[in-house]
Amino acid sequence: MTDPRTPATERAARAAGSDRTTHHATEKKVNEKTAPDLDGIDPRVYARRWKILGALCVSLLTVMLANGSLTLALPGMSADLGLNTLQQTWVLDLYSLVFAALLFTCGAVGDRYGRKGVMQAGLAVFTLVNVYAAGVADSGAELIAMRGLMGIGAALVMPTTLSLINNVFPRGERARAIAIWTGVAGGGAGLGSVFSGVLLEQFDWRSVFLVSAVLSAASLLANQLLAPESRDEKRTPIDWWGGLFSTIGILGLVYAIIEGPSEGWTDEWILAAIGVAVVGLGLFVRWQLRVRHPMLDLKLFRNPVFSISTVACTIAFFALIGSMFALAQLFQLILGYGELKSALLTLPMMVPMMLLAPLVPTLVRRWGPRWTMTTGLGVMSVGFLLSTQWDAHVGYWSVLLPMVVIALGMGLMMPPATDLLMSSVPRNRSGMGSAMNDTSRELGGTIGIGVLGSLLSSGYAAGIAGAVVGLPDRLKEVAESSLAGALHGVFPALRETAGPRAAERFLTEAQQAWMDGLTTALLVAAGISILAALITAVGMPGKAKIGRYTGPAAEPDSPAPEASGDDAERVPEPAGSGR
Repeated sequence: MTDPRTPATERAARAAGSDRTTHHATEKKVNEKTAPDLDGIDPRVYARRWKILGALCVSLLTVMLANGSLTLALPGMSADLGLNTLQQTWVLDLYSLVFAALLFTCGAVGDRYGRKGVMQAGLAVFTLVNVYAAGVADSGAELIAMRGLMGIGAALVMPTTLSLINNVFPRGERARAIAIWTGVAGGGAGLGSVFSGVLLEQFDWRSVFLVSAVLSAASLLANQLLAPESRDEKRTPIDWWGGLFSTIGILGLVYAIIEGPSEGWTDEWILAAIGVAVVGLGLFVRWQLRVRHPMLDLKLFRNPVFSISTVACTIAFFALIGSMFALAQLFQLILGYGELKSALLTLPMMVPMMLLAPLVPTLVRRWGPRWTMTTGLGVMSVGFLLSTQWDAHVGYWSVLLPMVVIALGMGLMMPPATDLLMSSVPRNRSGMGSAMNDTSRELGGTIGIGVLGSLLSSGYAAGIAGAVVGLPDRLKEVAESSLAGALHGVFPALRETAGPRAAERFLTEAQQAWMDGLTTALLVAAGISILAALITAVGMPGKAKIGRYTGPAAEPDSPAPEASGDDAERVPEPAGSGR
């Protein structure tokens, strides 16, 4: 109670002080309510999180561009270095083989020893190898070796970019950051040939490697300045045996899928690769069920969010890469476009997916991830069904609409699937989640090319049978081998011997046979997409229940790793350190 004898000025001062105290207390309460939940992330890291995301996306784009950039450069490379057919195959394929085979191991190494350090090591390898390929390599053997080393660098980079995003963004913003990452991953998958085609218009094949070196060096510098170090604070030991078994199994599987359609599934090397895949993956599964700290915790597949998201990612990249593979041939063999023009005309199909991806988290908040993913898979299936209406007289604009629909469906489906997959994995094991995500993408794309390629080949072989009746054995063999052989080998010969009308009739029949094979392949893709949509609609938990399977509540109570050697002397970092 205020003493009435207290001077008025003193009473006023006390009242003002009381008002300031009340104001500060109120302001503190408001700040506590409105301040973002940093989820254990260092505030300094949080302040630059979007810049970090930009640097990580450039790193990802570097890896994705290298995956498809050599197709157009191969003729000039072969002429300069004298590459034979086998060497050409290995120059193209070794990167993908090594990359896919090492993703699980590299993700685990990043978790254990530091994700930024592993990513930077990968970018350094990528930079140096590209510089060597651009300026020094002068033989097929050197170039093949460089592509293998690039695959190692890419495997070190890709899973760590997603792991770092998972540890740089708090839960409330992670979905949008991952959506941007998926947009870059999906768009980058189709940009490699455009990237190389534009360069080859002005320079020789070495420019492709040189620009890749510049891009990876810029990523290396940006990440060094911006990205924080991040690692598994529990110091979980690396499952090296699991890494060995997974590498062997995936290597055999990817090789068989890549080479099977061209070499034949009964080829002895393909059968040997399938045997290696079965043994390697079998040993991997058995070991993962027994080891205390598995590289891939198979119990995660009991979580419907993790398992269905993995299936959805695989289906999406099956659709995207498989359809892009077919589209490149459609443009060149049916529409008669050159390689560069074909590559450029695929760009409009990538843009909607890249633009849509950052907006998808808003739809997920409204519809829930189950219906967003189901809708995306359904839209993809509609795009595939529309594309089954193509025939040998199809034009570009008729091709564009179904492919844009497929890209929009993928843009709807991929961000929530990737976010849910990562949210289903303990945060300290982010490398395991990102490796599963990346491996499902690689295997999905490779299987898409293999399945669609096989269906195309078998459909074409069945359809061309009537058109080659009466042809000389030599021309018959060329025509049956591929549409390209019919177009460039048989058609000119028939023009000279049987006349233009007979040659045109043969070409129309050959192109329609190829389109019939493509229709069968696209029907299969539509059916798989519809099946995936049904599985997602039925099996994915609804909006109200999905929290039980994601976030901290979903993390298993793993036993602490054994402390041994220098690990026993280290004091574990706090949960939020380095993030």
